[in-house]
Amino acid sequence: MGKESHQDDRFSRMMFGDRRESIRGSHHRDTDNNSSSLDIESIIENISKLRDSSQNLKPLFQMVYPFVQGFLNKK
Repeated sequence: MGKESHQDDRFSRMMFGDRRESIRGSHHRDTDNNSSSLDIESIIENISKLRDSSQNLKPLFQMVYPFVQGFLNKK
């Protein structure tokens, strides 16, 4: 696996975010002088990322759920 394939890995993007977006986002926050105000754009972007991440995890939960149910039923 080369460095390029690691950056394009879906799991890495899901867990650590897109590096380009985080760099761009940090520059945007640095330029904002009023730190007491809410950055609505950033909040909406984070909500969108959480929603996308939950949609990506849904198939995993569907695969693991029967194993968890089997384990709980053995008790």
